[in-house]
Amino acid sequence: MAQENKKKITILLRWTVIIVTSYLILFGRGKVVDQNLSHLLIFCYLISNILLYFIPNPWFSKPKFFYTLVIFDSAVVSLGMYLSEKMVSDFYIVFFLIVIFASISRNFKLLMILGTLTALTYGLLLYSWGLLLTGENGSYFLRIPFIFIMTAFYGYIVQTLTKEKRQELTLSEDKYKGLFENSNDGIIILKAPSLEILDINREVVNSLGYSKEELIGKEIFILFKPENRGKVEDYFTVVGEKGVSREDELSLRKKDGSLLEVDLSTNRIDLGEGSFYQMIFHDLTQQRKLEKKIRESKRNLEAIFDGILDQLSIQSPEYTILRVNKAVIKHYSTTYEALIGKKCYEAYYQRDIPCEKCPLTITLETKQPSSSILKLSDSESTYQIHSYPILDEKGNLISMIEYVKDITEQQRLQDQLIQSEKLAGIGILASGIAHEINNPLSGIIGMAELALEEDTLKSKDYLNEILTCGKRISEIVNGLRSYSRTAKKEEFTEVDINEILENSLRMVQLANKSTQVEVVKQFQTLQRIEANPGEIQQVFTNLITNAFQAINGKRGRVTLTTRSLKDSVEVKVSDDGVGIPQKFLNKIFDPFFTTKKVGEGTGLGLNIVYRLVTKYGGAIEVNSKEGLGTTFSIQFPIRRDNL
Repeated sequence: MAQENKKKITILLRWTVIIVTSYLILFGRGKVVDQNLSHLLIFCYLISNILLYFIPNPWFSKPKFFYTLVIFDSAVVSLGMYLSEKMVSDFYIVFFLIVIFASISRNFKLLMILGTLTALTYGLLLYSWGLLLTGENGSYFLRIPFIFIMTAFYGYIVQTLTKEKRQELTLSEDKYKGLFENSNDGIIILKAPSLEILDINREVVNSLGYSKEELIGKEIFILFKPENRGKVEDYFTVVGEKGVSREDELSLRKKDGSLLEVDLSTNRIDLGEGSFYQMIFHDLTQQRKLEKKIRESKRNLEAIFDGILDQLSIQSPEYTILRVNKAVIKHYSTTYEALIGKKCYEAYYQRDIPCEKCPLTITLETKQPSSSILKLSDSESTYQIHSYPILDEKGNLISMIEYVKDITEQQRLQDQLIQSEKLAGIGILASGIAHEINNPLSGIIGMAELALEEDTLKSKDYLNEILTCGKRISEIVNGLRSYSRTAKKEEFTEVDINEILENSLRMVQLANKSTQVEVVKQFQTLQRIEANPGEIQQVFTNLITNAFQAINGKRGRVTLTTRSLKDSVEVKVSDDGVGIPQKFLNKIFDPFFTTKKVGEGTGLGLNIVYRLVTKYGGAIEVNSKEGLGTTFSIQFPIRRDNL
């Protein structure tokens, strides 16, 4: 609304000026020789005021626009005076005197009074010169209201801009006062160089307990311990010389005598011939508490880090060791300084390049955790190595954690557990296999006795029968040997899954001759995998045995299926037996878990199956419905890079 009024008043005053100026140009005593120029000037002045109606209101509050308008009007009026009066010097002097009065005036009413007095004085001068009594006195009479109108015009413009500047200054002062009083930091204004307190904000009162009246006019030393006076003086000496200084070792003294740890920042501000200091302090109480907690947290983390008995280290993406715990130092009989900054493969294994199958390499490529088992060639030790990424807020890898655990004893116990389960399996199969061995063994004995009694030609047929029976016994014994033997890495060979599956089925059938189980084989030609035949046979023997037992002596069907996938081979062992209750499906691979009666199972069979399958990088799944049957699906990778 104020902007709209300013626009209206400005345009109205200009109309008044235009009318008077036009009259002076067209009807003044000293008429212009070039009439076209005068008409053009009046036309441009009229158009300029009409155009102002289309100028947005906010423009009239912009100093640049206002100054441009003033200069334009002054030029037009001056030119009009020239065209009217032909450079009459006294009129110009009075005109520019009014402009000067308007520029330096601080009160609009006083300016109008001054303008009125000037107009009357100029009128008296004209009268004394006899110009008002001539026959052509119209233009001279017009000069008197012209002076008054120009005073109002320029006075309004100047006073309007002055008022706006004053409002801006008041607003700026209010903003500063608001910032000063509502600042979260304490602010103290000091007189320089006496260090007398001139003003304080609300935070100083709240933090130190003093009122404004208790501090204003006092020296700043009242807020410091007496023994620190010298240090405070040195501090302000630096401020006086450099204009700024900062200190966080000086504590402020509260009204109750207690100390407040603060971060002091002081600036010297020069205003004219005087200067003062602006001292800002920030309460460090919470920061100090936080720093203490951080130090305690750091000590706790270091204690946990060093307290871990397994080897733990932090490494950069370039495999550079950044930190190690005491277990690493103890294991390699070295010092912390000797390891930091070296490549892990150089410091630990005396290599020039990263180790094969290193989980850190996988973590570096995938930004995901990784693990592998490493058996050192120069010792019997086996290590399980885990790597974990440390990412920044943008997901970039900044470092990696390497966790190394010695699993030599665990591996030995696991191998013993597997071997024990094999022997337990042999015990289960023993009765059926003993019967199978007895049959050909009885034949051997009988044929040998007949061969002793018959002639030479007949003895040859008996000996062939003896040979056949002996081979049959050899096959059974070899099957037991491969099943019971402990697997070693150097014994890994290319294994035909279908052949191992056939051998496992034959052994289980020998132990379950009395059951009425139909076996369906759906085999595809498979690529060979690299593994230990005995361990693979143990997997299949356990699963097929479970399938036979699930039928529970009734008539049923066991289906064995093999097929090739893209990078693996798949084996399925299915039965239509009793099935596994849904609540037990997530527990069947746990060690010592069994649903059989006491004495009928160890609960280790499926756990060992799971261990062996995952050992070869495979996967095992189970799908079962109670009363309908169970299917175990196993996938073995065709190639094993980490064995």
